[in-house]
Amino acid sequence: MTLPQNPYPFPQPVPQPKRGRRIFVIAGAAASVMVLLCCGVGLAAMNGEEEPSKLGAVSVPSTEPVKATATPEEPTAAATTEPVATTTPTTTEPAVAKPRVIKGRGDDVVDIPPLTDLSVVVFDCRCSSNTVLKSDGPESLLVNEIGAYKGKRWINLEDGAQTTQLEIEAAGRWTLTIGSVDQLATKAASGKASGKGDDVVVLGGNATKAKITHSKGSSNFVINAYSLETGEGGLLVNEIGGYSGTRPLQAPALVEVTADGKWTISPS
Repeated sequence: MTLPQNPYPFPQPVPQPKRGRRIFVIAGAAASVMVLLCCGVGLAAMNGEEEPSKLGAVSVPSTEPVKATATPEEPTAAATTEPVATTTPTTTEPAVAKPRVIKGRGDDVVDIPPLTDLSVVVFDCRCSSNTVLKSDGPESLLVNEIGAYKGKRWINLEDGAQTTQLEIEAAGRWTLTIGSVDQLATKAASGKASGKGDDVVVLGGNATKAKITHSKGSSNFVINAYSLETGEGGLLVNEIGGYSGTRPLQAPALVEVTADGKWTISPS
């Protein structure tokens, strides 16, 4: 039996335009120097040292295209000082599946993904005749009432159980909700619970026995309980109509109540 546990890379700089080839003039005869000065060319070399010419003074043909330069007043994207946003990887936990809700009317057969874990089914039917809910799992008959019904039942309690289909017989509209024990079971942290009709309850506390009552009911009253620590348990009460008595109940526990009246479970 499977039971739940106790509750970019950075932008590249814009390439600067090449200033063309350097023009060197070797200091030589004075006549050559004078010719160059008369033509408006600046002194290119002195004492055997090389000095680049200014492109503004001499237009030097180049086999490479000249690229436009960016003016200081209009900085390019590469010159910006704004920080580049980076993405920090985050770790996210897998999302927990929400309870599945199915609505319909009249007789139907509902296929569901195989449920291998202990689950809870909430069935709400505004019916006027026989109301039946069956499972293809070990629990088989979940609901068998006359008229309207609303209650909770567990499925896949036994090891190896696998519910894949639910069969509905109903004269009216109905809603079927399927989820885990944590999602759908009624919680009673103190170990004391009360209600009316069918229910699945998680009892807290550490009691070893409990007083159980059933009133204002005329049909079957059944209590099944299993310890959440040891998995041991079984049928505690199986009566028709009213009931009052004390039964061994090892809490914390998972309890299924079948009743058509009001009931209480109190540690004692």
